[in-house]
Amino acid sequence: MTNPIEIDDAIVLLLGAGVEPGGKARIQGVTRLEKLIFLLEKETHSRDWLDEDAGFVAYNFGPFSRKVYDAVETLAAAGIVKDSAKFAPDDMDTWEEREVLGKAPDQNYPYTTRDFELTERGWRYFAALENEMKPDALKELKSFKSRFATLPLRQLVRYVYQRYEEFTTKSLIREEILGHDS
Repeated sequence: MTNPIEIDDAIVLLLGAGVEPGGKARIQGVTRLEKLIFLLEKETHSRDWLDEDAGFVAYNFGPFSRKVYDAVETLAAAGIVKDSAKFAPDDMDTWEEREVLGKAPDQNYPYTTRDFELTERGWRYFAALENEMKPDALKELKSFKSRFATLPLRQLVRYVYQRYEEFTTKSLIREEILGHDS
């Protein structure tokens, strides 16, 4: 690889992996995206191609990375990713935005989720990144996405909590997620 692959690039690669060019390259929810990037670092060979660490730390809702939040803001501002807010049935996807980043919920729709989708420009960027990647890395990324990206959010969070308890030491929802005193 000639160019460094950073966290924002990993998000674009994750969005486009396994999707036909121009298709719906979407990840539903910032919490899901953050946990996917966490697992990407922990359970794949991404260290072989990812030049930047997301800097996850144990926080109120498990592993947290400010870099992931900043990266989606940058990608949206650049027109690479469409970041849409929509009504959600509960507040699970807004935990960190409210509690860590201090963002107030929309008063009309207190339970909103942010969904991320590649734009046309994003697809061009994905193609350029894809050309930088080794075929084995792309194959692993597609397999990773098919395994984790479609899990219900609570199941994904529970998986992270069960496998990486060291990132739940400061969690305010540990008992709720794991179903027992911790």
